Amino acid sequence: MSTTEIQTRTVHTELLAEAGALRLRAIALRSHADDLGNIVAPSYRRRASELELESWLLEVRSGIPDELIHFAA
Repeated sequence: MSTTEIQTRTVHTELLAEAGALRLRAIALRSHADDLGNIVAPSYRRRASELELESWLLEVRSGIPDELIHFAA
């Protein structure tokens, strides 16, 4: 296995780790939104959707098989 292939796999792993972290942050924001008032909650939910979309894009870029990619909100 060449150095380039090893570096590519590292990048893929980093992208997947970042995608997972973003997805967890989105879940946390959605759960906090349920406890907030009507003024702030939509902003939390909107940001959660943005994070989920970014997470989805990172998973697509990582090169994992399509069936393992989480769907964006």
